[in-house]
Amino acid sequence: MDDKTDELTNKLTAVDSSNALYDYVNSIDGKYPEDLKTYLKQILEEKHMSTADLQKKSHIDRTYIYQIMDGSKKPGRDKIISIALGAGMDLAQCQRALVIAQEGILYPKNKRDSVIIYAINNQMSVMDLNALLEEYEVPTLK
Repeated sequence: MDDKTDELTNKLTAVDSSNALYDYVNSIDGKYPEDLKTYLKQILEEKHMSTADLQKKSHIDRTYIYQIMDGSKKPGRDKIISIALGAGMDLAQCQRALVIAQEGILYPKNKRDSVIIYAINNQMSVMDLNALLEEYEVPTLK
């Protein structure tokens, strides 16, 4: 997951033949997970975390987090944000998780999303974020 999206877009824009497209597609195949469970497992591996560690830090019910991790449950936007905070994801990783899950990305023109972006950028805990959301009188994470 080292390449930035802009860099990949530039590489893809430079593709000018079916052979070059074949080479490009093969270079990214499997490198960028397209399902949430694979993406989360990759993040946990990078961060040297277990699912149990994630469960404690994300404050998500034990059974539910294991169902998310095995792909049997599809989390909503707030759960993905809790997971991002629990895993210590940066903003780009959180946004990618939201895109993979087909949930709305965090939008800086939205008051609640702005507070969440601040929390992610400052590596806050779920509990600290919820306190901050209350302070700004917007809904807490569910």
